[in-house]
This record gives sequence, C-alpha cells and structure tokens, in this order.
Amino acid sequence: MRAMSNQPPAKSGANIWPWTLAVGLLGGFLIGREMGPRAPGTAAERAEKTTESAKAAGGAALPATVYKKEADFPAGWMKSSELEGASGITFAGLNDKQKTAAMQALNERDCECGCGMGHIAGCTKKDPNCPRSPKISKQVVEMAKQGKGLAELLAYVDSENTKKPSAAAGAGAPPPPPGPKKVEIPSYSPRKGVKNAKVTIVEFSDFQCPFCGRVIPTVNEILQKYPKDVGLAFVNQPLPFHENAKGAAKAFMAAQRQGKAWELHDKMFANQQALTAGDLEKYAQEAGLNMGKFKKDLSDAALDKEIADDQALAGKVGANGTPTFFINGREISGAQPFTAFSTVIDEEIKKADALLKKGVKADQLYDKIVADNIANAPAAPAPAAAGAPAAAAGPVKIDIGISPVKGPTSAKVTVVAFSDFQCPFCSRAVPTLKQVEDTYKGKVRIAFKQLPLPFHDKAQLAAEASLAAHEQGKFWEYHDKLFANQQALDRPALEKYAEELGLNMSKFKAALDSNKFKKQVEAESKLGNSIGATGTPTFFVNGKSLVGAQPFDKFKEMIDQELK
Repeated sequence: MRAMSNQPPAKSGANIWPWTLAVGLLGGFLIGREMGPRAPGTAAERAEKTTESAKAAGGAALPATVYKKEADFPAGWMKSSELEGASGITFAGLNDKQKTAAMQALNERDCECGCGMGHIAGCTKKDPNCPRSPKISKQVVEMAKQGKGLAELLAYVDSENTKKPSAAAGAGAPPPPPGPKKVEIPSYSPRKGVKNAKVTIVEFSDFQCPFCGRVIPTVNEILQKYPKDVGLAFVNQPLPFHENAKGAAKAFMAAQRQGKAWELHDKMFANQQALTAGDLEKYAQEAGLNMGKFKKDLSDAALDKEIADDQALAGKVGANGTPTFFINGREISGAQPFTAFSTVIDEEIKKADALLKKGVKADQLYDKIVADNIANAPAAPAPAAAGAPAAAAGPVKIDIGISPVKGPTSAKVTVVAFSDFQCPFCSRAVPTLKQVEDTYKGKVRIAFKQLPLPFHDKAQLAAEASLAAHEQGKFWEYHDKLFANQQALDRPALEKYAEELGLNMSKFKAALDSNKFKKQVEAESKLGNSIGATGTPTFFVNGKSLVGAQPFDKFKEMIDQELK
C-alpha cells in the first residue's frame, strides 16, 4: 500500500523488473493501487436512473444511478450510521433522503489527497488525520441538512477534492527511465545495519504516511533476519499534502545530530496522528535529547536544505510516492510483505558473495552491484503509441479448482480476483466487479482467490471464515458482509455475520477451530505470489494481469478485447 499524489501499481522484486508491475501498496501495500473514482454497479430496478449529463443548477453532473435510500447502496459503501461520530460528524436533524444524498456524495468520490484510504466516507472514518476527507464530509453533511441536492453536494466535493497539492521537489521533471537506479546516498542520511553491506536498502519515507508506518515491522524483520548482510539508509520524502511531515523530517534530522534519530523515528511512527511541533518536542524529550540543542537545530536552515536535497533525489530516481525502496538499486514500491523484499535480498546476497570471491572489496560492493544490475537489466519495452493502453503482462493459466465462482462455466471470459478482506483497496473493487457482473451477464464468470496480506492481522481468519461459509453455499453473501464491515473482522464479528446468514453455526465454528481451510488459503496465497500477485487486489482477465482497484473502464477494455 502506498501513499502518493497519483499512485502507480505496486512493483514486485524478484525476476520481474519494476516497469512490468508499475503499480498500488501496496505496495499494499499495503499496496496503493487506485486510479481515480469508480462507478458503482447495481441492478437497474434498485435505484432511480438518470443520465450522466443531468445537472442541477450550479451542480455537478449526476451519476448514472441516484439512490433513493441507503439500503440500496452497493456492497462496500458506507452508511450514515457507520459514519456517525467519526471526526465529530453527526447526522442529527437530517431526514432519510438527506442522509442518502450526503452518503452517496461521500461514497461516489475517492479521496484524492494520496492517503490511499478509498472513498471519502471510508477515509473519514479510517484516517482522521487525512487533510481532506473529514473536512469535506462535515461540510457535505451540513449542506445536505440545508436541503442541498446530490448535484450540489458532488460539485462541492469535486471543488475541494481536485485541488492539487503544491508540487514536491523534483515534481515536473521528466520521469527517470525504468529499471534499477544508482541512488547516491547523502552523507548525512541516517543509517542502520551493516556498514559496506552486501545489500544496501535505501528507503524514501514520510513520517505522516500511513503506509510508511505500516511497513516498519517488515523493515525491522529484514534487519533482524539479515544482521550481517543488510544496511539501511533513510531518505526523507515528506509529501506536500501531509502538513506535519516536513516538521517531523526536520525533527528526525535534528535528532540525527545527537545520535538519536532512530529513537525519535520509532516514536513518531508510533504516533502518526500527533506530529505537531509540541508533540515532536515531547517525543524528543522522551528520547533523551538535549532540548536546547534540539530546538536550536530545528531552526537551522541547513536542515531545510538537507530535506530539499532529499526530495530532489527522490524526484531524480522516481520515488515520488512513499514508501519507496531501492535494494541495490532495484525498486520496490509500497508497504510490500516481507517475502517481496526477501526474494530480492537473497538474490543480491548471492551476487555479493560471488563478487567477494573474485576479490571485490566490501566498500566497493554497492557501486559494483548497482552498476551490474543496471547493465544487466532487460531492455525497457518500446513506448506505446499516444493514447494506447499499456501492454499487459503475458497471460498465465490459473486453475480455478474449488474456489468460489459466479457466472456460467461456458463464459468466454474468466476474471480471477486475488483479494484480502481487510484490504481497503479490495473493498473499493467490489462495486466495480458487481458492475462487470451486471454488464456482462452470461459472458463473464468471476472467481475469488484468497491472498490475505501478512500485515493485516484479521485477514487470515476472515479468509478461512469465508471458505467455511463457502462450504455451506453462502460464500458470496458472506463476502459482501465482510467487505461491508472491514473494521470488524474479529472472531465474534465473523460468527455474527455467519449467524445473520443462517449458517449452521456448529459446523462453521468447528471449521474455524480446526483451521480446516488454512491450507487452502495458504495454497491460494502461494499461487498468487508465484504468478506475480504480491499485493491486493490483483485480477487476471483470461490470465492477463490487472493490478489494483481499477475503474470499470479498465476491466471493460480488457473484457471487450477477449470477447472479440
């Protein structure tokens, strides 16, 4: 998963060079993967239809579907009862029609600040630190209370949500060529791990980015597993829409001057929603810094220059989103799982060992390996003609097996979804797949494969529970409940949803207690990783990869091609 102002798909490490999987974390990382707002898809009889060009005075174009009540919302959309109380929002005094209009406006649009949290309603609840969504949500609810219609609400959302943040350093420069890159690590950059390591990891990060916070356990696991082989360098890339990120970066570098950068690093990532100047002083004091020197250093213009130089370096190597890692020059984007890193690291250690045997000195390893990686990288594919879609990776054969499937076996197109019930990007894809299902009745079947990401603590059990529901013929009903309630996926909640669907509870509980479906979940995850599905959601349309919570048009383009 990955916080960006314009997120590409996540990139995998081993044997698949970055441009072939230019993403999401992610990645999802957490892997950020969305490319703009998606249109909901529901049966026509469930809502009042209007045309795309319909407009109210002073308002925005209405969507194709205008809902009469919240009960008709597609799976994955939030309702007013769920948003009540989040960021101080209250629906008191609104009638049902006003609540429906407000919530449709907040579900129709994704938060475009780069936080990667999905539609504005979901972002408001999940990320109160977001600089846009809570403010937009409060105003939309207030406008609905004043009697404003959906078109006017959407017009307000669009006016606030499309404002572009000021460009980061390096923005606007031509993008660097794809492939491995030599990252000239600044002499002042905080480091961890081995000096003159076999594997050097350069991390571009932002202290206010939720995906950067999410990847910390993975980075720590890497340093613990490879104590003699890996060195880490940290480069600041505070994104412009995170108002406290630059101040935190300066505090980090001020702490570096006292040899306590990593202590402050850990405190700031543990408290990402409290990074004001006062908070930073508190953490610095707790870390045992000399406060007089710390405050003086914060006002030193040299720190501003260091951060500006870091951002320029990020732009030079294409690290315009966070987190971005370069492993001996090989890029991994987003909060990817440990295996995405370890595969690349293991390959790089073998290269380093071979060079050491040939007499290359340890302090020359980084330069030599990066140069070799650049020289030996496959040639980049020729650029597509203007307006042409990006070329998809070659098709892979996927055995559907006993996985849940919707649609006829005779369908000409099969969409296989590798998904995670706790992943916010996966929930954003649910309405899109519904639209695919409704648009291509009888022509497309949809199969679901489990890919619970290791940093989602409730995803594995949710996956097993969904297969326990599948055993009783209720997978898709259970699937919808899980995605509609992603914030409540503990064992009692999973049992509650099963009970609401009328499942045999003794059988359901026994399946969870015995981990009956654990091996199936693990096998499907392994399958996904083997064919490049290292983040969620990842789709295969007749074996051709489509990464991330893409809009309906992306699916349509691929499906129509397959139906020709």
